[in-house]
Amino acid sequence: MWACAAAPLPDAPSLAAVRALLEERGRCPLAEVGDELRREGLLPEGRLSAFVASCPELALTGRPSKRMVSLSSETTDAALVRTVAGVLAETGPARTAALKLRLRERGRPIPGLLRLLRRHSATFSVERGVVSLCDAGVRVARLADAAPPLMRLQKLALSDRMGGGALPPPSAVREVILVDLDNKAFMLEACAAYAARDGFDACGTLVLGFCATTHNPRLSAAAASELTALSDAGWLRLLTPVRDTANAADFVLAFWVGWLHGQLPPGARFVLLSTDIHLDATVIDLLCSQGRDAVSNPDWLRPSL
Repeated sequence: MWACAAAPLPDAPSLAAVRALLEERGRCPLAEVGDELRREGLLPEGRLSAFVASCPELALTGRPSKRMVSLSSETTDAALVRTVAGVLAETGPARTAALKLRLRERGRPIPGLLRLLRRHSATFSVERGVVSLCDAGVRVARLADAAPPLMRLQKLALSDRMGGGALPPPSAVREVILVDLDNKAFMLEACAAYAARDGFDACGTLVLGFCATTHNPRLSAAAASELTALSDAGWLRLLTPVRDTANAADFVLAFWVGWLHGQLPPGARFVLLSTDIHLDATVIDLLCSQGRDAVSNPDWLRPSL
């Protein structure tokens, strides 16, 4: 008798990367899955759709021109709820228009968002156009009772000076961390701690925060002190547009990235922290095309946070 050849197993690292992406973002376009695998050097041979179809735990749906990938065990509603809850956990309560904008930045616009929120009233609260997680008020109250008073970022008056000797010498800068504060504000304290890990004299990490002039997240007193010290030493800057318009903070970020590219030595690394996939695709891809070491939301930074 002829022995039946066993079907090849799906590539384990590629499958693990797809699973991690879907667990974080929920259902994703096939093209976005391909982009993620390509960035990580894990794009399997052959057609990506064939690879997805060979993995029983993955589901491929939608029209040929707009294929979507999801975990077979997860319903569409569950993935959407997790995506919205993840945004609210980062930003806090948000008006529906702002929430829709954040979802679009992640490449996850949700048609019928209000219907989804109403269907899951045990998870989301909608009052006067403001959406919040149902237990957010309780959680914030408990934190307020247990923690020291918080400070507002804009109240610190952190320096925004970039030229004229305001920064450390270019040769001293080993990496630049670009923080999109409109959706990654919770990373700022951790980035400051990471930058100051070896002391200011041997810092080498320039932290730049970008946000709208009206964005004013809360910080602990200890974090405020560390941010101020970093700013005074020239290793941290808070950069905002002159006027808030659509995507204004993103344009400010792109401008200063170009300026730094012309100032810093070729070995300096650029790190972008943002959930805006369009900003990521534009800035990181352009820097890489110019020979720069540039990454977005890297795993190596998380253990230090």
